[in-house]
Amino acid sequence: MSTDSFPASSQFGTDNHDIQITEQLMSQSQNYKKLLGFVLEWTGREPLLTQILFKMMLETDRPPIAGEEAKWVDGLIRSRLLKVWDTDPQLKPLQMLRDRLTSQRDKRKSLSLLRYYLKILRQEEVFADSSPEQKELRLLGLVAKQRGRVQVHNRIYETIFNEDWVSAEIKKLETSLGPDDEEFLRIFEELERTLLTSQSRIIARIENGEEKVNANQLIHEVLREVTSKIGELVGADRTSIFLLNDERTELWSLVAEDATGQLLDIRVRVGEGIAGAVAKHKQVIHIPDNVYDDPRSRLVQESDQKYNYYTRNILAFPILNDALDLIAVVQLLNKITKTGEATGFSHRDLEQLAKCVIPIRRILESCQSSYEAIKRAQASAALAKATRSLDQVNLDTSMILQRVMDAAKELLNADRSTLWLYDDKRGDLWTRLPKEGVIRCPVGIGFAGQVAQSREPMVIGYDLYEDPNAENAKKTDAQTHYRTCSLLCMPILSPDGQFLGVSQLINKRKPGYEGETYQKAQYPKVPPFFKASFDRNDRQSMQVFNERVGAILQFAKTHETLKESNAQGDTQDILEQALILLGNAIDPDAGDGQYDAFYGVLRGLGLALQRKFAAEHSHIFLIDRPRQELWTLVIDPQRKCPRELRMSARQGIALRVLASAEAKKSNKAAQLPDNLVRIGLRRSQLSSLQSVLLLPVFDADNMPVAIVRLLNHESGRGFSRQDSESLTAISPTLMPILQTVQTLSQSLNRPAA
Repeated sequence: MSTDSFPASSQFGTDNHDIQITEQLMSQSQNYKKLLGFVLEWTGREPLLTQILFKMMLETDRPPIAGEEAKWVDGLIRSRLLKVWDTDPQLKPLQMLRDRLTSQRDKRKSLSLLRYYLKILRQEEVFADSSPEQKELRLLGLVAKQRGRVQVHNRIYETIFNEDWVSAEIKKLETSLGPDDEEFLRIFEELERTLLTSQSRIIARIENGEEKVNANQLIHEVLREVTSKIGELVGADRTSIFLLNDERTELWSLVAEDATGQLLDIRVRVGEGIAGAVAKHKQVIHIPDNVYDDPRSRLVQESDQKYNYYTRNILAFPILNDALDLIAVVQLLNKITKTGEATGFSHRDLEQLAKCVIPIRRILESCQSSYEAIKRAQASAALAKATRSLDQVNLDTSMILQRVMDAAKELLNADRSTLWLYDDKRGDLWTRLPKEGVIRCPVGIGFAGQVAQSREPMVIGYDLYEDPNAENAKKTDAQTHYRTCSLLCMPILSPDGQFLGVSQLINKRKPGYEGETYQKAQYPKVPPFFKASFDRNDRQSMQVFNERVGAILQFAKTHETLKESNAQGDTQDILEQALILLGNAIDPDAGDGQYDAFYGVLRGLGLALQRKFAAEHSHIFLIDRPRQELWTLVIDPQRKCPRELRMSARQGIALRVLASAEAKKSNKAAQLPDNLVRIGLRRSQLSSLQSVLLLPVFDADNMPVAIVRLLNHESGRGFSRQDSESLTAISPTLMPILQTVQTLSQSLNRPAA
């Protein structure tokens, strides 16, 4: 048992002295064994405490009466130890233990120790582990491990350091720390965790197509809470967070509210006003009173007048990153005391805010990264929805036009969208509109033509009619009786930089007007839901979207070329090119994009076979000839990306199927303990196995390419002979695609998962 909390035993005597004390006790009391037992009940056999009590027993003038030993020991301990433990020099070990608990150099460490110890006192089930708090308490000797759990070492400790004492010490520490410090740091950490958890959940739902998500709402809710807590921390009546724009010329309010809780649109140029001065010089500004007398307060006065407010005092401070670049400015107005009287912010307020700068910065950075991650996921999900039929044979450019731009319109909340394609032969842009057919636009004419010429994005906010180049749009609007108010127009390039076309979104819609449509009879009046502009985030989202579109348009061209080709050799080459392009379309920046494409092809073929043959499950296992293995791709539920499943092709049912070169079926799949039948299935699926149909696929040289596996015919009667014959009959149409995936996968030389 550890005794680190006590002085060395030499302060109380040597081992010989211990023996002498024991002999004196034996000589003075015939019932010394009972006394020893009662003492040990109090001390839990802690050596130094036991020595101290033995000495006290020898020093007393009143020996115990036979039969009353327990009462005598209790009285001695309560009068000579428990009442005076914190002042008696002889009880220095207990005082040292107290100090080790409450006087750590880091007060938060003491607070953590006491809170952990309080859990043990309250008999909460605390299992022995290697946590820092438990290690420290055990090292002090205050607690001990017993039967895998932790409990207070003895009755003396439990009586002295009881719940009331611990609670009082915790309160003292919390007061000295400043209760807000600990609490608010914890709240900021919890807010960041909530943000990241919400981000993961939202992205998962987006990928599953379950939910349409407003990324702005998530970010706003978190930052509203952050600003509220900052104001609460120092007692500010109002709090605002200003972010720096991309050009680093202007601050704009992220979360600023009036007395009714409505969002305020406040913008300040860097260098102007108080917040602007903080941004320019990266220094704190504190005006404790008479704010209007400060020459920098002009913007504050104008804002107060506009929003019917009066600023008495102000504190504004910068949030910087590790490179000391400005991220944001936090501004607090009107310090409020508990009595309701406004006073200036104090030095302690500054100290408290300084402790929160890093958590605030981390949350702001997390908000930005979460917003971008959600937007990327939305763009990818919208594109996936638009091109869900990529594995169908009848994919053509007209389908791309309709599906892609409908998805873009929904993604960015635009009223209209157009995808202009570049005609290499004629040197102009063309698109197909409902009821109008194909229309063309010369390069350099109109907004789309200008973007085609410059290859640079164009963003025109409300009101587009004020733009000097809006004359062509006005003429078109007069003919169609449609009012163009804002525009986002961007070039589309292939992965290798080839110009393919222009995406054009018209009229950003204001939130809150869902279901309302534009009425031509209103022209040229602007409806309220058109009084909005595309912003930097819309442009970023469309950029991600266009990158995917560029790859898919190129893939579509290759696909159309494939349909026109009759030569098998040409088909093989084009298939390889198409799969490579599809991999780039799915994920152009990561090496796993190609495997995403492989998974899409294998899964698409599998689903088609599953429907055709009424199977519950279908998988395609490709042959890795160098390794003599079978492999397929499944989705990893945690990483949300494809992973390989592999098994040997040289044994078991796989070897027999390949050797026979013909389909094999069984209605007793549950009784086949073979990898080829069971791999890739969950436990619940294994328990419901009934029937299996296996077909080997060979190339023109009679070399094995794959094995197709179908499980559980929906009829419950198993797969028929006709199913085997039908599957064999269509295998030649599967072979070129499977052979292409096989060839490309081997060229990637990816290690087995």
